Amino acid sequence: MTNQKELEKDQIILQKDLHKLISPYVRPDEPKSSLMASGTLLATSIHLYIALYKDDEVIKTILENAKESLSQLRESTHQQFHATTLH
Repeated sequence: MTNQKELEKDQIILQKDLHKLISPYVRPDEPKSSLMASGTLLATSIHLYIALYKDDEVIKTILENAKESLSQLRESTHQQFHATTLH
C-alpha cells in the first residue's frame, strides 16, 4: 500500500502536470478562460468521485470538506504564487 509521503509526492507531480496541461487554455486577457479550465477540472473531479462512490452522501461530504478548506487553500495558493514569481 502506498504510504502518505508517496501520495503527497504524487499529488505535487500531478498538480504540476495539470498546470502544464491547462496553461495554454488559461489566458490572462480572457478571464472566462480560467472559469472554463477550473470548471472542467471540477467536473472531471466529480466524475471521478461518481465512478468511485455509489453513495451521493459520500461525495457531498467530500465536497463539503473541500468547501471548508477554501481559506487554507487560498493561503497555500498565495504562498506558492509568491514563491514561484519571486525567483
